[in-house]
Amino acid sequence: MKRRGIVYGFLGAIAAALLLIWPLALSAPAQQSVGGSPPLGDLEREYEVLLMPTATAYSVYTTSTAAPHQVWYRVSGGDALFRQRLRVYQENAGPRPINQLPPDSELRQELTTNTPTRWFRFPSEADVFTYYFEGDNRLTASSPWRDAFGVKVKRSRFSNGNLYEISFEDYEGLDDYNDLELEVAILQPA
Repeated sequence: MKRRGIVYGFLGAIAAALLLIWPLALSAPAQQSVGGSPPLGDLEREYEVLLMPTATAYSVYTTSTAAPHQVWYRVSGGDALFRQRLRVYQENAGPRPINQLPPDSELRQELTTNTPTRWFRFPSEADVFTYYFEGDNRLTASSPWRDAFGVKVKRSRFSNGNLYEISFEDYEGLDDYNDLELEVAILQPA
């Protein structure tokens, strides 16, 4: 009888701990900040720089479901005249047309700085996903956010994924494409 009471007490304590932890697991962020950098393999190829003078965002995506993928990203810097904002979306679908973003329900993070950050990473996924990186700016702290005026992208292919160096332009004259700079890695073994 005493042993049964100890067992029930032990099971009750476990159940109480699970009830306390379970809501925390449901509200965990979609990505986490990490101290290291993405474990890219050997560099295989560097592509020509791509200028997109009418783009306000850039997307990376995977179409292969044969192996899981993982996306890492960070703000790497910038030399801006105006305040900068990066918005990151994750959508379980193929890419949308240029400058068309998913609904705000797919927004996963918003950073309002061009100061370098640590790397963030999404959990591994084994389905088709598209990740959108939108650059915005505003003249003053109280003015509304406006879209970037252009995007510059440099892609490098590694043995286990791609690294994208993405830069946004905050001036309509498209002068330097260095106002908000980020790095995005998509890891997926071949």
